[in-house]
Amino acid sequence: MPGKTTIFTARKIITMAPEQPTANAVAVKDGRILSIGQKAEVIANIERSPFMPYAVDPIFENNILMPGIVDAHTHLEIQALIYSGHFVAQIPWPKPEGGFHPVFPNKADVLQRLRQLDNALPPEEPLYAVAYDENKAGGFLHIDELDQVSKTRPIIVSNLVFHRFWANTALLKKAGITKGNLLPGIMVDDNGKPNGTLIEATGLMAVLPALPDLVNITEDKINTIMPLFVRGGYTTACDAALGAFGFRNSFDRFAHLLANPEAGLRVVGLPWAKSGVLEAGSLDAFIEMVKEKTAEAKDPFYIGPVKLYTDGSIISRTSPVGWPGYWDGTAEGHMENDPAEIRKLLIRCHTAGFSTITHANSRPGCQVILDAVKAAQTVKCRPDMRHRIDHAYNITEAQLRQAQALGVAVQFFTPQIYYYGDSHLEIQGMDRARHMTPTGTAKRLGVSWGFHNDPPGTPQLPWLGAWATVHRMTMDTGTILGPEHCVKVEDALKAMTIEAAYQLHLDHMVGSIEFGKKADFCVLEADPLEIDPMDLKDMPVWGTVFAGNPHPAR
Repeated sequence: MPGKTTIFTARKIITMAPEQPTANAVAVKDGRILSIGQKAEVIANIERSPFMPYAVDPIFENNILMPGIVDAHTHLEIQALIYSGHFVAQIPWPKPEGGFHPVFPNKADVLQRLRQLDNALPPEEPLYAVAYDENKAGGFLHIDELDQVSKTRPIIVSNLVFHRFWANTALLKKAGITKGNLLPGIMVDDNGKPNGTLIEATGLMAVLPALPDLVNITEDKINTIMPLFVRGGYTTACDAALGAFGFRNSFDRFAHLLANPEAGLRVVGLPWAKSGVLEAGSLDAFIEMVKEKTAEAKDPFYIGPVKLYTDGSIISRTSPVGWPGYWDGTAEGHMENDPAEIRKLLIRCHTAGFSTITHANSRPGCQVILDAVKAAQTVKCRPDMRHRIDHAYNITEAQLRQAQALGVAVQFFTPQIYYYGDSHLEIQGMDRARHMTPTGTAKRLGVSWGFHNDPPGTPQLPWLGAWATVHRMTMDTGTILGPEHCVKVEDALKAMTIEAAYQLHLDHMVGSIEFGKKADFCVLEADPLEIDPMDLKDMPVWGTVFAGNPHPAR
């Protein structure tokens, strides 16, 4: 028989399988779960089997095991780009090696940091800064402020969610952008002169020709951030924009990177439709490309649902929010993609047998998806597609009822309640803000729901995300934003394991500790069901077990 049998004992195993919720021993063979239960019965079970010999490994006898965390929406490639920049954030971002990057509380501190970087960097190197929050720092950056940092070095700063960027004159000039030669996504002042603001991917793409190394994604850059996943307890992650800078290249890169057993992570890539259609040459060619790569993919790298995109970002004020508009008087945002085109894409993917996952923050954005799924099911009835809406800040109860009827799942961006809930109160007003990411309503209605961190939107910290989902407490004022939507710790654990796996069509493989599934575990140094729920965000994580092999956090 190939491979030995190892029995891991633990202080407690939280299985996330309702029929056998806890155990204290799990037998592993060939990277899969061979038996689960109490130590004596597991040993007796193995001794009656042909899967001898076995070894009892007590490495986790003082730890808590639970299923490896499944991140249903993150960005490995984009996060690799973020971590190749210089943090100028107003919240703590974790370092892959441990600890946190320094915080710069306000705009003056950020500008001072940019001046320090300008003095330290080689003259020919662009200054790329990341994670600036215009809400916490006290305002948008302006081209004049960045020109005071440097008139010769190209400077670009991304905001906290990668939906708004700022550039200095040197960068715009290098990209060929002037008052007389404006491109989409370049914002201007009252005199028609660029003010340094670049909106969404459209604005970023306008300057990328002048920054060729910025989006040069490499295996080394991705490997740099991989420890973040072990430190959090993740064993499966979903790259929610696979191929944003080239689908075939991304596929080859992940397939090679994850073939290394030391990677210790299972990745589901969501093919990014907008860039993928351009790369393939047509929508039909894109569908065929995805089919081809889906067939080629093998564990631990999979191709998942197709990624679509409706609106922008509410916290960045680029998304439409619907009647009566933004509470702070900001002009109404806009759809990033034509709703008719999104409808066409979703129906085509659906009829081809691909489920979809769509970025939608606003009520109008969510309705575009619900209407499209209804139309798709009318064109071709396909049960159990598990189409999904991601972020869903302002989704209403009526829309959640429609989602439940259509079998549409929802992924909530609950960590934003903690980091930016106070800003949402100002931007959206009390009524919309308190019902933002309505987990309580989704739970009551029986909608499949989960939560995610979505770097660069918030840091890759799953236990803070769980804490925010349970408590809904804002960072700055401690406001409980919608107490009726608070959920139990058990609900959060389900959302970050078996429910996330279900939404990715992987619940037959991961998400719970059951016979036959992958031996992927999150190893904890405290019991999340026994500690004070207020301590959940500081959960001590030993590391992970991936396919039966321990991966300690370093």
